[in-house]
Amino acid sequence: MKRITSLILAAAMAAAFSVGCSDTSDSRSIHEERVSTNPIDPEIIGEWSNGTNGYIFSDDRTVSLPVDFTSSAHFNSDGSFSMESTRVDKDEIDYDGNFLSVSHHYDEVEEGGSQDILLLEMKHRDTGSKDSYDGEYDLLDGSYLDMLSYNLAIDKDKMNVIAFVDGENLRFTVEDYCSYETNDGVLELFSENMNYVNDAEDSVKYTYEIKGDTLTLIYEEGVQEVLQRVAE
Repeated sequence: MKRITSLILAAAMAAAFSVGCSDTSDSRSIHEERVSTNPIDPEIIGEWSNGTNGYIFSDDRTVSLPVDFTSSAHFNSDGSFSMESTRVDKDEIDYDGNFLSVSHHYDEVEEGGSQDILLLEMKHRDTGSKDSYDGEYDLLDGSYLDMLSYNLAIDKDKMNVIAFVDGENLRFTVEDYCSYETNDGVLELFSENMNYVNDAEDSVKYTYEIKGDTLTLIYEEGVQEVLQRVAE
């Protein structure tokens, strides 16, 4: 599926995850569960974003990952769906006010034939309206869920992803991706499902600094990420 793969990966690049949270290998690591016990710096609690992705640090010691795909994929006012250079017509979208499914027929695949690809399969978290796609959904299946699973190196059946549709805005949040602790300017992220640099590690470590509404994360290898606080 050469064409669909390239398009999905292009979307992934447009909303790339930070280096500490991503692993594009197909390996799936399983670690012993670590419990967050250190006091949490109250200044880090909340949502932080670099414009396309970021972190939501909750007071229950969990971290969720918001990803904004609007620039590369979104629904249109005429009921169609756009993904990079591909337009999915309304007749390829099934929606009954509760379930929303987006598929597309591709003529160019590696095997030389054609194929229908499921891009999104979602279910409204509340009662929806047949007149609008807007709302909050559980992301159940499709290429976008596969892509998130691939980027985070987690089996998709272990992920809980919420999709937000608001006009031509499309955002996903990977809920409770991992746990975290803070300790004297060091942030640690950990989960039994995460991949680490080596088997001796039990977390991904950052040094961090908060100045006003700016959070600066520095990965162990010197990679820096600057995020802004998202207003509630």
